[in-house]
Amino acid sequence: MLIMLVRGLTLPGASKGLWFFFTPQWEKLANLKVWYAAVTQSFFSLSIGFGTLTTYSSYNKFRHNTNRDALIISFADTGTSLLAGTIIFSILGHLAHELDVDIEDVVKSGGGLAICELPRGSCQVHLLLLNCFAVLFFLMLITLGLGSAIG
Repeated sequence: MLIMLVRGLTLPGASKGLWFFFTPQWEKLANLKVWYAAVTQSFFSLSIGFGTLTTYSSYNKFRHNTNRDALIISFADTGTSLLAGTIIFSILGHLAHELDVDIEDVVKSGGGLAICELPRGSCQVHLLLLNCFAVLFFLMLITLGLGSAIG
């Protein structure tokens, strides 16, 4: 992810995407669907309620400091989400710059973003590096998918 971060930040138009990512849209905070999506994402990314955390915690000692572990996991999850968002929106800013459109019009959300648009936006390099990046990128997606499925 750090390699993709460096690559994304060096692309022309990346600042446009980062500006879109980090500029709050205050009027959307009144929408309950936004809060529902945020809570759903938090529960999904922290794996709350899936039983794996309870199973893993059963191996801890009785006096284990679970508050510290919860804080570490929460901050690591938030940092990873911010890192991933920075990567995605820098690449989307570059694609918006290339296509000369607004960021909202670059791509719709969903699987097409990860499978089609991110590799296209970040891989404007030598063909050998492009092939290596494609293999590493899809291995990363498979690893993330398996990690989400297992626990």
